[in-house]
Amino acid sequence: MKTAIKNSVWALVKPFRAQFIQMAWLSLLTNVLMLVPTLYMLQLYDRVMQSRNTLTLVAVTALTAGLLILMAGADWLRNLYAIKTGVQFDLTYGKQIFSAIFDTRTTQTQSPVQSLQQLTTVRQFMTGQGLFAMLDMPWSVVYISVLFVLHPVLGATAIVFCLVQCLVAFWNQKVIAGPAQQAQQTKQFTENFIQQKIRHLQTSHVLGMSQTLRERWQALLAEQSQAESVWLAASDRSQFVNKWVRYTMQSLMLAIAAWLTIKGQISVGSMIASNVLIARALQPFDVIVHSWRQWLQANTAASDLHLILKSRQENLRALPATQPLQRPYHLQLESVTVELQSRRILNSLNLSILPGRLLCIMGPSGSGKSTLARLLVGVVSPHTGKYQINQSAIQANNARTLLAGIGYLPQQVSLLEGTIAENVARFGALESQHILLACQRVGLHEAILRLPQGYDTRLDEQGLPLSGGQRQLLGLARAIYKEPPLLVLDEPNASLDEFGEARLMELLQALKTINTTIVVVTHRSGVLKVTDDLLILKRGEVVHHGPRDAGIAYLNQLQSAATNIATESA
Repeated sequence: MKTAIKNSVWALVKPFRAQFIQMAWLSLLTNVLMLVPTLYMLQLYDRVMQSRNTLTLVAVTALTAGLLILMAGADWLRNLYAIKTGVQFDLTYGKQIFSAIFDTRTTQTQSPVQSLQQLTTVRQFMTGQGLFAMLDMPWSVVYISVLFVLHPVLGATAIVFCLVQCLVAFWNQKVIAGPAQQAQQTKQFTENFIQQKIRHLQTSHVLGMSQTLRERWQALLAEQSQAESVWLAASDRSQFVNKWVRYTMQSLMLAIAAWLTIKGQISVGSMIASNVLIARALQPFDVIVHSWRQWLQANTAASDLHLILKSRQENLRALPATQPLQRPYHLQLESVTVELQSRRILNSLNLSILPGRLLCIMGPSGSGKSTLARLLVGVVSPHTGKYQINQSAIQANNARTLLAGIGYLPQQVSLLEGTIAENVARFGALESQHILLACQRVGLHEAILRLPQGYDTRLDEQGLPLSGGQRQLLGLARAIYKEPPLLVLDEPNASLDEFGEARLMELLQALKTINTTIVVVTHRSGVLKVTDDLLILKRGEVVHHGPRDAGIAYLNQLQSAATNIATESA
């Protein structure tokens, strides 16, 4: 498992190895120049103070100041490289991750938002102090070597102190890891709870659920506070122990150096320098103690992101080079079976939909109508069987490539934050003639013009300030934008009044004349007026498929049989 994580992290940062090499060289320069204050003290105590030469003092001080300026410049450049590397990291992987979480949902073990947050987690570690501490850690050997030069006892003591600091780091991780994870989980659960309930605030208030929900939230908040208190207490204990160990070791080093000075084995300058050197040698370990959790989080995030990117690359390699299909679209399903969460939703469907024809899908709730609609637009893939358009197999991972234009209206209309025009244009280039035509066709143009800002009116995630029916029409306008060759509508007339439904029938009839392949899922009979073929599903299987009139006759037979059974029972 550790090897897999290591390989994942390396695969993710490998394109930036040149930048890391540059930062490593700058770390070398910075850490070598860190010896300047130590050498300066040695010169002061062992040469300047002995000779009492002011000119030597000025020369040594000027040289030290210049070298310290060089050290500050090297450290500044290292930080600048880290920031630029973080920006390049975002630009390199941001687009790929965004595409992967929407194109390859089968590889997802978390929500898309979490995947994007993991990208930020890795980038923040790459530009943070934790990375610099890892680059500085090898140079602790240099400081320890200098201590050995001053006196072997000082060098050996430094090695022991570094080992103690490592043990403290691992102990801190063990103490903090559990409480930190528990605190994060309870915080996330509490935030998800309140966000979900806020989306349904009005319904909760009307149904008198506010008191109960508030009590549940208070219980979750208390649990979160308790978990955070445990975490903070553990963190405080860890920091206390870490500070005590660090200051104690520095004091012990000074005491040992003083003893060696008393014995005449080192100079006073070496005694002072040893205290500075041990502080520099231990500093990377101290930073790693505080950034250990971020390091583990970055490791985990990099591993998850690597799996997502690897899955996307495999899917792209598996796809042949294709061009978008030309209209019109001829849809064919051969023995298609769809399973979601180990449950069979559609079973052995055989279907053919010709261009310019409208297929109406009906059936009881839970019969698989919406799943079939999602299959036709490429959101889900067949578990077995083939789904083809113009003799080309359609899967969830190639639908966006093959299908140049799809019009889709889901059962729950989801509008995005932005202007009305942006939503109709699918957040692409705003082509006014197509936007106006789509809204005029669905009968929404006049209502939009009555809004203070017209097509520039901004919508929130719930589609306000539009009414439910207007949101349905706006979703329909988005679906027919630029006259797509395939139009799949799931309950398009659910929120429409009689006038809106009449406009919908006119629209569907007009689209049929330009060879648009249309599929409508509905439970209302109004669409049957413009329907060519009728498909009736029950428990994921086709119970009837044929011309409209034959389908209506079949429905009438079912209704008559149900009426007779009810009469006999009475």
